[in-house]
Amino acid sequence: MSNFFENYKTVDYTLFNKTFNLTNITLRYKFKQNLSKNIYNFYDYILTDGERLDHVADTYYGDSKYVWVIVLVNDMIDPQFEIPRTYYEFRKYVENKYGSWQNAVTGVHHYERMAVYKSETEKITNLDPPLIIEKKVYENTIIDGVKLYEDVEVLFDDEKRAVTNLEYEEQLNENKRTIKLLDIRQLGLIIELVESVFE
Repeated sequence: MSNFFENYKTVDYTLFNKTFNLTNITLRYKFKQNLSKNIYNFYDYILTDGERLDHVADTYYGDSKYVWVIVLVNDMIDPQFEIPRTYYEFRKYVENKYGSWQNAVTGVHHYERMAVYKSETEKITNLDPPLIIEKKVYENTIIDGVKLYEDVEVLFDDEKRAVTNLEYEEQLNENKRTIKLLDIRQLGLIIELVESVFE
């Protein structure tokens, strides 16, 4: 990341009657439309556990200094929090957030409707993504011919599920695993584009 900000302009910032000359990190820019809209310029890459972006840049572009290209292509604001946590970091984060590992494993984060059934055995369609439903929709059932909650529908067991805190956090973490890599043949073009923005 050492080269990422080298072309950024600085700005004077006054705090507590002292003036600091700081890098203006709020400056953002977009790719040329013809580059960003061409899906053939990008490749999906799946990060392994603990894999760092500078290592990916070194492997793919031949130099870790091009990590800024990965950050730019993926429109990352804070790369530290936009890549998946390692198992150790993830477990520590979850335990801190939910009080204990047990709370994460057993606590319900939300409820989802995953499919629509015509009958208990006849599925009409899957819902992808699933719909988040209220707890009473999830719990609603018919007891002796009477709905537990009269004002909401009764779903079949295969239509719904409870998502635990752990499942929710695991999905969020996994969603960060796939990143985009710019085709190495476009590297020179993107360097020229970035340099022209800061002229």
